[in-house]
Amino acid sequence: MKRPELESGTPALTQLPETVLHACFSLLSAQDLASLSLQDKYLRAVAGDAGLWQPLALARWPGAAATCIEAYSSDWHALYLARAPLPHAVPLAADRVRAVTDAQRRQRQQEVAAAALAADEQFPCSGSSGSHAGSRPGLPALAFEDVMRQTFSAGLACSRDRSVRRTAEWRRLKEDLTWWASERPEVVVAFVRSSHDALAAGHGGWGAAAAGRPWKETPWRRSALAFLQDLGLLGGAHVSVANRVAAEAAALDRAIRTIQKEAAAAVEVPAGVPSSHWWFS
Repeated sequence: MKRPELESGTPALTQLPETVLHACFSLLSAQDLASLSLQDKYLRAVAGDAGLWQPLALARWPGAAATCIEAYSSDWHALYLARAPLPHAVPLAADRVRAVTDAQRRQRQQEVAAAALAADEQFPCSGSSGSHAGSRPGLPALAFEDVMRQTFSAGLACSRDRSVRRTAEWRRLKEDLTWWASERPEVVVAFVRSSHDALAAGHGGWGAAAAGRPWKETPWRRSALAFLQDLGLLGGAHVSVANRVAAEAAALDRAIRTIQKEAAAAVEVPAGVPSSHWWFS
């Protein structure tokens, strides 16, 4: 951008070459850059350069690269301005869920390709079990548990600020969860069933640390499931999947009631959980 002509009272800063200003501005914080952009049209253009905002955005949201390319046309300044007012947990959760889901999308594509190849060669192959060469059958379940932990974090933030649901980050989160319900419905249902089975069997089922205390993992799991349903994050899923999830959730609630007194005396309710989540009271 062309520098303005020096006028009486004009700060000398505006007379510096853009490359020099860019080097200086790269040392500033987001707040400082925002303040400079209010001073002068020339400074605003330099301070708005995407190259200045990329390191600031990645320092705050390390997994934002894919989101910036897909949702913000690689405009790091626009991404920062859109995300800065949001609860910090929401962009972090959306980025993590997208990364995990993209990895599962690639695995699913490999399964479909392997199944098609096996069919052509008249060999038996199951495209939905993840049993093709190089796959790990337990990986989708572990990945979805990670997704649900992020859903829990995002749900807590959304319960405090409903405007979050109008953001690009929330839409991406919903898209990814819909993919799981459409392409990996057995994993979604199994997540709920595993929580119920662990309570019914009277053991943790989530590692040695939870052994004998099945309710230790129940609060965030049941709350994440409630957010999944109440906030419409399964809105794009087939009705049969939603019905299966609801049925498993009802079974989980019945199991929770059997240990509610024991759990209420020992479980620390996660901060911010809505009071409507009765199983924590």
